[in-house]
Amino acid sequence: MKRTFEIYSDCLDIVKRLKEIDKDYFVVYNLDRKTFELHNRAQSRDTFCLTLPDALDERAIFLTKKTLSQKRDELFKELEEENERNLKTKCRHILNEAEARLYES
Repeated sequence: MKRTFEIYSDCLDIVKRLKEIDKDYFVVYNLDRKTFELHNRAQSRDTFCLTLPDALDERAIFLTKKTLSQKRDELFKELEEENERNLKTKCRHILNEAEARLYES
């Protein structure tokens, strides 16, 4: 059984600011995982949305805004671009490695 308790307020008003993004958001602290979690009451079964940074600060707002469902297309585009950059880097590394081995022979 999950041991959590809801956070109603904090010194930086992060909980309040998250509710300004979506009125159904609420924050809990998970005692088992020792993490803050963002949940949404509007979701039917599982209210969990994401695990927040290790402290309730501006990063929680940034991460929440970045992962909003309305920004889904933008997030997927960023992921695809990053994957393409990683693939090019790996291909370049493989080609450089093959060239070095060719000259070693």
